[in-house]
Amino acid sequence: MTDDIVALLRLWSDNAKEQDATEVVVGLCEAADEIERLRAERDEARRWICEEKASSTEFDAKWWARTHAWDCFKEDGK
Repeated sequence: MTDDIVALLRLWSDNAKEQDATEVVVGLCEAADEIERLRAERDEARRWICEEKASSTEFDAKWWARTHAWDCFKEDGK
């Protein structure tokens, strides 16, 4: 099992497909899609904050990102 709720929702959806539980499949897939959308929105907001703060000479945005485990810098490949 994985700790990632999106992966769990997709796994449960696959299991529900095998049982022809169409409404459950749709609900699980929509929930997983919404979580992924919100995560992308959150990550973009974090990047924006880091980029804004990076322009300040008194603020180390990369340190802030690492400290908070934020995926702020696209060039980091995360």
